[in-house]
Amino acid sequence: MNTTANRSFHPVVMFGLLVGGSFILSSILFDLSGKSNVLNPRLNNVISCLSIVGCFMGIKKYRDDRLDGLISYGRAFGAGMKILLLAAALYSFYTFALFSGTPELMEEYKSISNMILREVYGETSFHEAMAEVLDETLTPGLVAFGEFFRDILYGMFFLLVIAAILRRGLPPPPVNTNPTDRTT
Repeated sequence: MNTTANRSFHPVVMFGLLVGGSFILSSILFDLSGKSNVLNPRLNNVISCLSIVGCFMGIKKYRDDRLDGLISYGRAFGAGMKILLLAAALYSFYTFALFSGTPELMEEYKSISNMILREVYGETSFHEAMAEVLDETLTPGLVAFGEFFRDILYGMFFLLVIAAILRRGLPPPPVNTNPTDRTT
């Protein structure tokens, strides 16, 4: 293994922080451009794309720098999950701070959630009961946990494919082409 790479910052941690930071930066840019951060499918798509690219690059760098170009499917998947966990945790802390510090965002989140419930269930007693439960129980911590879980779940589906693409095992042993040599 490369000894100089062992002294540097671990690629999985580095890319976990980079991906989490890119999640936060994309959220800030959406906010600065006047688009809402609350239940925005475009922001979720951007975050999913950042997950794919960040995990691919992070696993590849880990494989090439730390493992001499060889990595199993399980180790690649595990490295990608570590990247996702770190990125999702970082973004969840940001989400918690954002929703805790901005009560208007929390009210917008509740309003949009209520609107979605109304579209799905109509003006029924179930809708009224669910709206009441949401209003009483929805907190910034719950929103942050939802973001964490969503980032991990979406990223995990992509990791199944990314780990298969990036896995690279040991080369096969050399084939003996000399029929008189029976040493192998």
